[in-house]
Amino acid sequence: MNVSGKQKIASYVKAMLDRRPAGIDKADRPMEAAVLLPLVEKDGKCGVLFEVRSRSLAWQPGEVCFPGGKKEKGDASLRDTAVRESCEELNLEQHDIFVCGELDFIVTNFGPVVHPFIGNIKDFSKIRPSSEEVSEVFVVPLAELFRQNPRRVHMELANRATNDFPFDLLPRHPRGWLQRKGYDVFFYVYEGHVIWGLTARILYTFLRRLRKEMPETFFDELR
Repeated sequence: MNVSGKQKIASYVKAMLDRRPAGIDKADRPMEAAVLLPLVEKDGKCGVLFEVRSRSLAWQPGEVCFPGGKKEKGDASLRDTAVRESCEELNLEQHDIFVCGELDFIVTNFGPVVHPFIGNIKDFSKIRPSSEEVSEVFVVPLAELFRQNPRRVHMELANRATNDFPFDLLPRHPRGWLQRKGYDVFFYVYEGHVIWGLTARILYTFLRRLRKEMPETFFDELR
């Protein structure tokens, strides 16, 4: 192939790649979801609001979580998803929530790509949890969360080839379980509630950034 031919192919490829920005390869069809880490003021203290999922739900009944869910066709953005889901689960209006911004999104090991947003619920007294999805809500003061040193454990992931794997092509490929990676899981405890899993991971990331980036006067105000 001559130089001009190579340049022509490169031009075609560049035009193709310029047509849309790169994103996540969805060959495994990961669902995109968004959650809101809600900041609220209760009893004169700034805190983080958590939900306890209804025990009638099929997915993670009774678990502690943030409001949120999967992106739907009517959502213009994942920010809109976080706000919509929070309004539905807490019976709020969009103007009741001020979105501060977004944390780094998380590509989970078993589920969706989760986009966490931080938001301020302006009036705690307006919250009326939807009984279909939420059994209760509770608030943990930020000062208490900073006092805690969460329990941290390590989980391991592994994979195993199924019977239709082409061992004839790769005879040295292991036939049993093969450890691939590990990840940390955090646990916070407050008044009988256990905050763990993805919710605790988002909380841990948020608190770590606050501790690193906020001035000392911020923490003085929490005391």
